[in-house]
Amino acid sequence: MTTTTAPGVRFVRPSTIQAIARRELSAYFNSPIAYLAITVFLVVTGVLFFVASGFFGAGEASLRPLFEWIPMIFVFFIPALSMRLFSEEKRSGTFELLVTYPLTDGEVVLGKFMGSFYFLLVTLALTLPYPVLLEVLGSPDWGPIVGGYVGLALVGAAYLAIGLMTSTWTTNQIVSFILALLFSSFFFFIDRMLGAVWEGTQTVFNYLSFNYHFATIAKGVLDTRDVLYFLSVTAAALLVAAYTLKSRNWK
Repeated sequence: MTTTTAPGVRFVRPSTIQAIARRELSAYFNSPIAYLAITVFLVVTGVLFFVASGFFGAGEASLRPLFEWIPMIFVFFIPALSMRLFSEEKRSGTFELLVTYPLTDGEVVLGKFMGSFYFLLVTLALTLPYPVLLEVLGSPDWGPIVGGYVGLALVGAAYLAIGLMTSTWTTNQIVSFILALLFSSFFFFIDRMLGAVWEGTQTVFNYLSFNYHFATIAKGVLDTRDVLYFLSVTAAALLVAAYTLKSRNWK
């Protein structure tokens, strides 16, 4: 049953959101593209960690090089994951079937977001052999490792929300991918590019940068300002996505 406090006011239902999330997660793993994406992600991160960063010659039990690379990989990887969330359903016509069910736009958006976020967590979980290897080879500092994974989850959630948002804007997956890639690149590189041009505004660009906020968390320092920043970006993108879906009723 839908809970209401006033006529026309509806709240999202956790059970409905989880049902949509399970449907979305199943859709990922029912496609060979998901397994290909995971494989490519693990191969790329493995090569960068063990080869490019000189892991075996570094003489240090640290995942810092991995945490430096993954947020950049997310700039390309996550738009590829999220581009189909709404674009494909709109193109194939299954979205119109989905909205015939007694679902709110917020439930659909949150459900699809959670399903893709669960998929991302599975992907990140497959990198856990790296810290296990560090424990075997040395005595790593687990504070930065735990902080790094928490930071990756927050960064990934923000990127996913942005990708989901752009997916509601178009029926073309490629267009959705390009838009998400542009937004993701903006938030990742803004402090390095614009901050270098206008040094007087470096503080502002640092605040907008995903990389800047993630770097603090990856050190094992869980600052509430950094956490709130990522949650705010995620919430804002999901709200825009929900209002984009709602706008179809105004046309």
